[in-house]
Amino acid sequence: MVEDGNASGDASDEGRGGDRTAGTESDPDYVDGVDGAGLVDASPDSLTLTPRQHERLKTHLHGDRLNDIQYSDRRYLVVGRGGDDGPGQRRRRVRDLLDDRREATAFMLEDFGLSGDEIDLWAPAFEILCEQATHVVGVLEDYGGGHVWELGYLYHEQSRVRDVLWLLKRAYESDERRRERYDNGMAAAHLAALERAADERVVHWRGASDLDRAVGEIP
Repeated sequence: MVEDGNASGDASDEGRGGDRTAGTESDPDYVDGVDGAGLVDASPDSLTLTPRQHERLKTHLHGDRLNDIQYSDRRYLVVGRGGDDGPGQRRRRVRDLLDDRREATAFMLEDFGLSGDEIDLWAPAFEILCEQATHVVGVLEDYGGGHVWELGYLYHEQSRVRDVLWLLKRAYESDERRRERYDNGMAAAHLAALERAADERVVHWRGASDLDRAVGEIP
């Protein structure tokens, strides 16, 4: 995901479905209950992979990180802007706070080693992780980054994620600032639909000092 240099505007701010048929030992699962081979022969409404893409995806969606997911009672998929500064740091803060909870693990798509030149695998990997998550947590500060496609995916799948979706949406002091950060017609429409789906699971926060409090409202 792409981070702009001044995404937060606050230099002083501080600062991770349904079961499928399990595979065999010769064709191991991505994670417990998800059969990757099923993605190749997908329905028209699902994602379809070539055999080579399937193998590349399995290479990424294996390992200790997925073992953590298998054995955790609560599994948080954290979505939002990436990058090393501002919003990217705060999103990782949310992941780390959730990951520190007892019998829980939190993860982001980037945690699985997908590089920018493997964009063809991001959508199917995101779909698999959404299905594994007991909670999908969106950390939103603006619509200026590559995470907007994640909003689009969640919008398309909102009937499936409705009961597990939480949105941590940053609030701004002025209407001008709010319009500046959220001025994207399509993304705004998607978020409005997601907010209706999440209902009382939309938590507003103001600045990094308020973010920990907002995370604490997620069970």
